[in-house]
Amino acid sequence: MAPYAGLPILVLFGDYVDEFTRWAPRLKNCRAFVPAASGKAELLVLPDIGIKGNTHMLMQDDNSLDIADILLDWIGKHVAAAGQ
Repeated sequence: MAPYAGLPILVLFGDYVDEFTRWAPRLKNCRAFVPAASGKAELLVLPDIGIKGNTHMLMQDDNSLDIADILLDWIGKHVAAAGQ
């Protein structure tokens, strides 16, 4: 965890992650990683905040501009403040 200490990190997941053997372990690992990352990491599972219909390729989904807005907002709140 040392290389990540103090870095602002956002992890996003789309829909149905728990149903796929490839992605479910990754989500589980991220759920463990976030609390261990010095309080600077955040996990956002899109269906948990009411955004549904996303795959693992968020930048190619129909609502990619909405996802980009979420990312830009998060960067503005976390990354810009970290650099000051």
